[in-house]
Amino acid sequence: MDIRQVANKNKYDLAASGYDVIAFLMSLGQAPRLYDEVAIKLDLPQGGTVVELGCGPASVVPSILKKYGESIEVIGIDFSSKMIDLANRKKAIHSWRNVRFECMDMYDFSPTEKVDSVVFCLALTAMPDYKRAIEKAVSILKPGGQLLIIDSIPLKSKWHHPISNAYIYLKSMVVGAKPDGAIVDFINERTAQVEEREMVLGVYTLIDARKR
Repeated sequence: MDIRQVANKNKYDLAASGYDVIAFLMSLGQAPRLYDEVAIKLDLPQGGTVVELGCGPASVVPSILKKYGESIEVIGIDFSSKMIDLANRKKAIHSWRNVRFECMDMYDFSPTEKVDSVVFCLALTAMPDYKRAIEKAVSILKPGGQLLIIDSIPLKSKWHHPISNAYIYLKSMVVGAKPDGAIVDFINERTAQVEEREMVLGVYTLIDARKR
């Protein structure tokens, strides 16, 4: 495990109450836009199910529900009990009837049926083994199901990427992440129809892929 990820559970328990503020600041004020972009790219059928792995305090759920309302099911999984407590508080305040949250290790999550979409929103690089996390996500997807990821992944194709990458690595020390450009290659190996979109001058990458 990378030093940045040591004791991440305790770190996220402690940071839970201020997570949304921290995410806003660390994203250079772009967190709401990132959440909205996830919802825009999400492709669910009527009555479909989306699972967010590493859901935190349900930061992206309002954007998803703004698009789909109660026509879908949303399941959030997180290992931090404090994050799930906050997520359930939001659920109660907003009366989200088609949303449920579970505090558990994501690798223990086993839906009764394969799901239509799996989302990692600012969570994948904070997981100690991104390969195992992606394989878990793909395993619970229906054939042709959508894997949607937004995270800080180092890039190297444009002149400004060294500057973006410097900020990504600095931010990773604060949020407990391990940015790795090989994530994109691994996703291309394990999925199909992979689309990538650079956001916030390369500080974030939105990846949309399908299970083969």
